[in-house]
Amino acid sequence: MPKVAFLGPFGTYTFQVLIQQFGQDNEFQPQTSIGVCFDKLQSGDVDYAVVPLENSINGLVVFTYGLLRDWFMPPDNGPQPQFVVVGEQYVPIHHNVLTRAADLSQVTRVYSHPQVWGQVTEFMRNEQVRTWTTIDTDSTAKAAQIVAQDASNTSACIGSLLSAELYDLLVAVPDVEDKKDNTTRFLVLARRERATRVVDTPCVTALMFVLNQNEPGALCEALDSFRRNRVNLHSIASRPSGRTQWQYAFFVEVDGDASSDNVAQSIRALGESCSHTAVLGLFVRKESLRG
Repeated sequence: MPKVAFLGPFGTYTFQVLIQQFGQDNEFQPQTSIGVCFDKLQSGDVDYAVVPLENSINGLVVFTYGLLRDWFMPPDNGPQPQFVVVGEQYVPIHHNVLTRAADLSQVTRVYSHPQVWGQVTEFMRNEQVRTWTTIDTDSTAKAAQIVAQDASNTSACIGSLLSAELYDLLVAVPDVEDKKDNTTRFLVLARRERATRVVDTPCVTALMFVLNQNEPGALCEALDSFRRNRVNLHSIASRPSGRTQWQYAFFVEVDGDASSDNVAQSIRALGESCSHTAVLGLFVRKESLRG
């Protein structure tokens, strides 16, 4: 039975991804942070990990990008990543106010994950809600746990209907997200020995690279390798390289298999203008959930 690490506890939005990706018949192991999910996967304690990558409103989950950078650009003689990206999943995010208070007038504080506050700004402007103290937690499900254990019944949290069910909380106000199409994208990571080839199915290759130098046109020249080889570029994101000030690691996703002629030629050309390149993985795009 495969073992899967995820940001716990049970009831997080990441937990919903596990059901979508793997079904029920697996050993799901909740972890205290996204970083620990990577560590467990690297050590072989688990076979897979699921991590959030970006939100349609808040944008990048920078902590995940930072971990991908650190693992796929290790220091000299550092351990090489024993895992790759093998899939993606999308979860519609519907935030709800959960509590055990008989009335919201009794609530004095509200808990949730830091990413949530930027997704519920309209609700948080409510005159009554503005008096609540906002408290960050590691996950929305952890927030639900805290509220469930609050004997004073003066706290609330913002989380999922699944958390309400798991922790026996009342749904005081449903669907408080600003955008009803609010969606979070997750990556599925697997131990290298668990990764399987994608055959006869259009796929996407995820790459990371760091430029040799910061000169006018350097990034344009690097990306032009994809144009010259007629490789479609889906997205580009960047994070500080962590090695030199004002140097950046770029993350791109392109159509095709890294072993195909045109993508492989693009990667070779990319290496000529970069100090570091890495293939993060290969996966089938969930097109039906992106529009």
